[in-house]
Amino acid sequence: MVQVADAPPPATANPIVCDEEGSLDPVAWRGSIESLGQDYATLRRHHEDRTLRVHEHRGQVEIRGRDRVGVIRLPSGRQVLIGTKVPGLVLLDWLVYLGEFPDLQFWEQDGNVSQSGSYQSVLAGLFLRELDIVTRCHMRMGFVQFDTEAPEVRGRILSHRLAQRPWRLPAIPQTVRGRSINTPPNQLLAAALDRILMFVGDFGNERLTTFQHLRHSWSGISRSTEDREYIIQSSMSAPPAGYRSALQLARLILTGATFDPTQGWGGDTFTISLALLWENAISKMCRELSTETGWHVAPRSESIRHWDDANGSDESNRLMRADTLLVNGNQRWIVDAKYKCSFGNESRNDRFQMCAYVLGFRANRATVVYPFAPVSESVAPNRALLSTLFGDAPAMIDSIALPMIGGPSRCKDKFEGFLGIGGCATQS
Repeated sequence: MVQVADAPPPATANPIVCDEEGSLDPVAWRGSIESLGQDYATLRRHHEDRTLRVHEHRGQVEIRGRDRVGVIRLPSGRQVLIGTKVPGLVLLDWLVYLGEFPDLQFWEQDGNVSQSGSYQSVLAGLFLRELDIVTRCHMRMGFVQFDTEAPEVRGRILSHRLAQRPWRLPAIPQTVRGRSINTPPNQLLAAALDRILMFVGDFGNERLTTFQHLRHSWSGISRSTEDREYIIQSSMSAPPAGYRSALQLARLILTGATFDPTQGWGGDTFTISLALLWENAISKMCRELSTETGWHVAPRSESIRHWDDANGSDESNRLMRADTLLVNGNQRWIVDAKYKCSFGNESRNDRFQMCAYVLGFRANRATVVYPFAPVSESVAPNRALLSTLFGDAPAMIDSIALPMIGGPSRCKDKFEGFLGIGGCATQS
């Protein structure tokens, strides 16, 4: 009988709540090391992995967010909730734009989505709804390879197992192909269903009832984790009819909604890097707007420059890697996305990094793009930081701010205006 994962242990204390870095009046959690118990060591590891900021002084601990948002489950069952400046629904809209989330048409149907809901709660609710549709309308068996023992030979004999247990004859161990409910798509959906146990405390009565019903309906599916990478790749490459949206949601849930492959399957961490999301989104906008603006994204190899004293290609301290290099004729423009609330107070490091890009890539312009527009409408969302000559050619370093909280469409419209007038440094 297939064993379904048990529910997570109950939280031993209230959640640890904090906000991402750069929030207005950010919330920080404060308490003693003693109150954290065995969770403190795990929190220190998250600090070393740059997921959280954890500072200790004389037995007192302060926990703050960085640029990742979401939920982390600690060994005791207690959760760390990292809030974001970006509303949950808008954050999911950005994931749709980047192709990491299904383009669902009716997000607010039946109260599944709210503007104020955290993105992980919204994601869990949407997954339950899509899985319920699959269960009622599309769930099916498929042809898969599986091991069996039978007196007649119908597939490839497993000689190593036959040698290990000769007393089981005449039953012969073999791999056969046949119809089974344990197809990769079904295994992916079942594993994701188990995963949202992390959020069951946020469910209302109706959603909890749906969750329990689905757990029963999918209890016969294998939860084997031997080759999840294969399960995800094979499921997403050729999804069965009616499965696509549920599979995309399941993939996000199982990977912790992270774009960083080094994070593996996420473990008990369900966070998303807003810095990487912002970088990917700005690069995609540049590619999509190339026809309208005349600025084309150069190949990735051209946006990487090694310092002259580099001994190899893997020396991070001797490597300049621009987010996006734009080319228009003989003009070159560096666009660098920074997930910071620094527009109008650009840091010394950001300013000098742009200068290094102009020098290293012989660019006419270097622009740092921030995700939050000025609070006052009287303040222009673009600033010239330095106008100078590089050799005989003019060079410009500037910054712009886009309204990330307005969603991808609004940001793209604003960004197109900046790119459209950005011919050369003297035009800015």
